Amino acid sequence: MNQIGHVASVKNIGKNLIVRIASNANYKNGEGAWVERTHWNEHMIFERQAGLLKWASENLKPGDLVHVRSTAFQSEWEKDGETRYGQTFAVNELTLLTAKSDKKEKQEETAKSRGGRRR
Repeated sequence: MNQIGHVASVKNIGKNLIVRIASNANYKNGEGAWVERTHWNEHMIFERQAGLLKWASENLKPGDLVHVRSTAFQSEWEKDGETRYGQTFAVNELTLLTAKSDKKEKQEETAKSRGGRRR
């Protein structure tokens, strides 16, 4: 799976790291109106990917724009005595496209060059 989106959260789960990413998709509904839908996906960086895990935990922040390439696999766990199933995305590659702070700085620079201020 390839996904370009914004980091929603970065959290440690045991010795692994989950990066939650939000991306938008637009489509026309049955009435012909455009609708925007946000897709939320959790991508797992495993302990064995020590270099990537360390980099992501130290550098990724909510709002950063990233590109992630992951492989989907089924996960299984027990909750309240019941077996539950889900889908997990194991990260193969993760690239920071624009840090949230970089985006803010670029907006401020653009506003200054136009003689205005960022709203």
